[in-house]
Amino acid sequence: MLFLIASSMDAFELLVGFTRTYEQWELDEFLTAALLLSVGLTIFSLRRWKELKIEIQARKKIQERLKFAIEGGSLGVWDWNVATGELLIIHDWINDRSFPSPEEETHVSTLEQRIHPEDYLLLVKSMEEVKDDAMLYYEAECRERCQLGTWRWVNVIGKVTARDEEGRPIRATGIARDVTEMHRTRKALDEANKKLDLLYSITRHDLLNQISIIAAYMGLIEDEMGGNETFRGYVRHVATATSTIRDQVVFMQDYESMGVKAPAWQCVGKIARFAGEQASHGDLEIDILTGRVEVFADPLFEKVIFNLVDNTVRHGEGTTAFRVSFHEENDKGIIVFEDDGKGIPAGLKEQIFSRGFGRQDSGLGLFLVREILGITGMSIREKGEEGKGARFEIVVPAGGFRKDHP
Repeated sequence: MLFLIASSMDAFELLVGFTRTYEQWELDEFLTAALLLSVGLTIFSLRRWKELKIEIQARKKIQERLKFAIEGGSLGVWDWNVATGELLIIHDWINDRSFPSPEEETHVSTLEQRIHPEDYLLLVKSMEEVKDDAMLYYEAECRERCQLGTWRWVNVIGKVTARDEEGRPIRATGIARDVTEMHRTRKALDEANKKLDLLYSITRHDLLNQISIIAAYMGLIEDEMGGNETFRGYVRHVATATSTIRDQVVFMQDYESMGVKAPAWQCVGKIARFAGEQASHGDLEIDILTGRVEVFADPLFEKVIFNLVDNTVRHGEGTTAFRVSFHEENDKGIIVFEDDGKGIPAGLKEQIFSRGFGRQDSGLGLFLVREILGITGMSIREKGEEGKGARFEIVVPAGGFRKDHP
């Protein structure tokens, strides 16, 4: 009712100003005009009020969804005023409630006291790279001090969300996630892997020693048999079986190293040049055309490139150079390794990736190359033409590569 009266008063004031021009109007005409104008303004105000109410309700739903998403994902939120250094941290996602308030207003300078000394410089470096546009966003894991004096591992992701007219950052926002349990699990797995590695090493060492003893005695037996070809044939079969066992043990050594360490981003160009120089011993011309592209791969990715170059050196017959390049096909990345050797026959293009193929020459084999790449979803194929050189293409899935990264 008060709203209607207020609207009517506003309308009447407008009408008084209007009637000064038309003083000849009768009183009932004035009243009728005032009533109509008041009703019109009231309807307009009510309609606008309804629109505002709908807009407020919509925003409230969005805020509720965002709140539920943050709580459901156990996420913290931070908002950094780059210009003033003011930092707002919302950490009601922490389960143990060691912080007295879910929202904390502090200054970026306090991070040095709350972040572990071994992680602080890395975090600051990542933040500076984002400020300088060297990276679109940053992601880092660091240890944060709790109110109770303990440490928790936190995964921090953020980016610059506002800049001034000159392009300088003025605001950065992001999220944080407690990954303490993940680190504990990872540490436990690392310890278990260390114990298994020790067991494998001891067992492998003992097996190879016994195989060497068998091989030595087989040589002595063959020397003592004289000209009995039948027995010599038996000895050769035993020697072949012993050699196969040795190869299997060495194969186990290569295979057990796969997937032990976590994959990481690796620069293709740096690895290709280093591995190429090591495998070719400076005998081949190396041309790297990958730019600063990085791939998310197993730490044994270096051995992949090494083995490709090693195959070129051993089987290329007249190879003088090899080239490594990168391009995109649809949403995938393609790393191309090609040489100017004799190439690979069409009938062997898939066979060369079979287990055991070529292991008499190489310590790794293309079978393990394919296995190593497969850990992070990559694949390899041979697309060269016999007589013109080998061409291996490593297919990197979407999200598994990034370009122009510092």
